[in-house]
Amino acid sequence: MKKIILLAFVACSLNSHAQLLGKLKEKAAGKNKLELFTEEKLDFPQYQNHIGQVCFSTEEFERTLPEDKYIKTYNLGDKLSIRSFMANSPANSAMLQQAESGKKPKEINANKSSFERCKIAYILYVDGKMVSGTSHAETFEKANMTGLATSRADLNDGTEKNFFGENMYRALLEKPEFLTPGNHKLKIELVPVIMGDSEGFEYKPIAVGEIDMVVPKEIKVTPADCFPKSAMNDPKLEAEVLKACKAFFKENAGNALKAILPFDDIFIVRGDYNAIIKKSFMAAVVCKNSKGEVWYEYYVFDKMYDGSKYLPAVVSKEISVNGKTPPNGKNVNPGCLKFLK
Repeated sequence: MKKIILLAFVACSLNSHAQLLGKLKEKAAGKNKLELFTEEKLDFPQYQNHIGQVCFSTEEFERTLPEDKYIKTYNLGDKLSIRSFMANSPANSAMLQQAESGKKPKEINANKSSFERCKIAYILYVDGKMVSGTSHAETFEKANMTGLATSRADLNDGTEKNFFGENMYRALLEKPEFLTPGNHKLKIELVPVIMGDSEGFEYKPIAVGEIDMVVPKEIKVTPADCFPKSAMNDPKLEAEVLKACKAFFKENAGNALKAILPFDDIFIVRGDYNAIIKKSFMAAVVCKNSKGEVWYEYYVFDKMYDGSKYLPAVVSKEISVNGKTPPNGKNVNPGCLKFLK
């Protein structure tokens, strides 16, 4: 009887020990397992057939757009929508890439809140050369970045609006060296971006797509693709600005074509005893050189006060107005000149 009780006790002890070891193993496994975000299940054919790809269409690219609407070639200037299908959401992709690099899951999980701030960026290439990358968009929904493995953007939506992704198209128009008439390869990569990442981890693309791009002799452009909008309707001041730039450019005076007043702020600068010294403001000047290159630059201008009146505008020696420096100018497509009045 005692032997039976002893055997039962040993069996019970072994079972309890096995359960304890099992729990310890589960706990240890938990530390070595990534705590990924819950993702929406995508089981429609378009997703399953194109995981890891950036796809293209001239249609509104809804997730379930029929695949016969996908395109492999297009003419630059036409409307172009893109849809990215990823194996995992951007946030989960970023976590998985860090784990693949050798970082311990425990460390990644401890930093999970930073992955909740995940964004995405698109990078555009033409014939293998990088042209532009989008900045991250603050309007991305956190739920989409953590739980959705597809994303949509417009390279050119055919309007003057500037949605996320379209700045790639405008950056491309600024690069005439990439836009010689004929056939080119356009590639787009989607890369996760973790806001506030101090480690500088280099994330790999999680979706890539390539399309044949035909550049016509005359590229379609809209006003929004070209010059800044005028904020002040003052032909006299525009003429003063243009004349001032021609004098400033000297031998290149002929390059200056048009002055634009994109800001409605003109600041009065005062000296001792509140005496007026001058008015200062910023303006853009459109230029074209003998090679046919077109661009615009911002400058600061002054209208000095002689005690009774303001003198004609001159290019200022100052680099800012009321603490603000002029924005950067841009190269634009020569076709933009048709919008100059």
